[in-house]
Amino acid sequence: MASDKVVQTGISGLDALLLGGIPNSNVILVEGTTGSGKTLLGTEFIYRGITQFNEPGIIVVFEVSPDKLIRDAAAMGWDLAELQEQRKLQIIFTSPSVLDQELQAVDSLLLETASEMGARRIFIDGVGLLRRASTTGGAFMAAGPGSYREVLQQLVEGLSRAHLTTMLSHEIGSYPDTLLTLEATGALADTVIRLRRTLFNRRVLRSIEIVKSRGQDYDNGEHALEIVSGKGLQMFRRVQAPLRLTLDQPTSKARRSAIGVEALDTLLGGGILDGSTTMVVGLSGVGKTVLGTQILRQGAINLNLKGLLISLDEHPAQIVRNAETIGLDLQAQIDDGTIHVLFDSPQELNIDVHFSKIVRTIEEHNIQRMVIDGMTSYSTALVDQGVYRDFFHALVAYSKHRLMTTFFSYENPEFLGLSSFMPDFPVSSIVDNIILLSLVEINSSLRRCLTVVKSRGSKHEFDSREYVIGQGGISLLPFDEQVASVQPLSNYSGILSRAPSRLTVPHLPLNPI
Repeated sequence: MASDKVVQTGISGLDALLLGGIPNSNVILVEGTTGSGKTLLGTEFIYRGITQFNEPGIIVVFEVSPDKLIRDAAAMGWDLAELQEQRKLQIIFTSPSVLDQELQAVDSLLLETASEMGARRIFIDGVGLLRRASTTGGAFMAAGPGSYREVLQQLVEGLSRAHLTTMLSHEIGSYPDTLLTLEATGALADTVIRLRRTLFNRRVLRSIEIVKSRGQDYDNGEHALEIVSGKGLQMFRRVQAPLRLTLDQPTSKARRSAIGVEALDTLLGGGILDGSTTMVVGLSGVGKTVLGTQILRQGAINLNLKGLLISLDEHPAQIVRNAETIGLDLQAQIDDGTIHVLFDSPQELNIDVHFSKIVRTIEEHNIQRMVIDGMTSYSTALVDQGVYRDFFHALVAYSKHRLMTTFFSYENPEFLGLSSFMPDFPVSSIVDNIILLSLVEINSSLRRCLTVVKSRGSKHEFDSREYVIGQGGISLLPFDEQVASVQPLSNYSGILSRAPSRLTVPHLPLNPI
């Protein structure tokens, strides 16, 4: 839709859900239970219109005093009192019957005030209370002459004649009168936005759903909503929503080094294809975070690729400290902006908000390599495993369409031997590469080995290679090198099993016949 035909709300994330904004002739209804954020959304709609689009506005309240409205807005960083002094905002505290009479009068003071201000927006908080204006002899009428619906229709028509973009709020309640007025208001409104506030596992979850919006397309479903002190409302597109893509799936044939270790690149068939996704599977302590750090530093230092490290397990300061102990100066790349670190606590993780942070960081800094350190933490943090799988699929799809090389690390609970790479759900058909980091027991010692199980689009090696973690990170040992006077791994079979066996070489006769 052309920009001159839409009204942008200016509220963070809402215009994106509306694919640009709301058609400028639409009447907007915001419905929700007590505490869901209806008044705050309407107030921000007016505030953003004034401060971002130079559209003066009016707020009409029936029950909340202007002083309290100004106080609550100040907590969000909005100075409504100053806007009133500048004649860009007018807060009107009135009753439903007076408002009804005002809009029907030929010389309406409200509409005259709107004209003098050059007002373009109006928010009426608690439009369901207009039923008082439609009550005759104590009886409430939902339809017919003098009914709530007629009063509401006259209200909307009066505001439309004044060329005001109208937003109404309505409480969702269980009383019969409330249900009737809500139904009538929803039928007359062009755009209906529903806010929810629910308790889940002792957590408060807020969400927003666009129920309908005439004359436009929009993102369906229930999206995350947060109220942030000092900022206001923030909406986040649900992670399950399909990507908005107008171009075909891009494909790259460029192959780059993974961590700068020639032996590993050889195992991978020459390196990693741009835009590929790799799952690194292994037990805790085998070096998954070390490998991820090397991958990002190799990309930043030698390939000029900006990187992003995402973790739910370790704080960035701890990741940097641990890297320094083995000679990997990760802080230098963080300081020069070639590597970014995103940390979110797994407690009360909102996956829609988290995914939005990832996308915003990638696009703001043009990230080309990403490492997700600890997919297991997502599995435990998200109660709904279906959401966990959707998040993984969304990351893979987004990575591929940006041709961003992505690595996921997963802590497999198996100590020796594997029953599946990622028990939460099958990933073999989703990712392009699978690297297995294992602990192998030989004699009385544990040794680390690396195996490339899969590398799509390349002729990779199937050899299991021993590696050590020391200064500089992970390094692979040559096939014939011994550690601590122990036979090299090439002398054993069944490396990935629980009990590898040593190969015996038969003695051939000196003079075969």
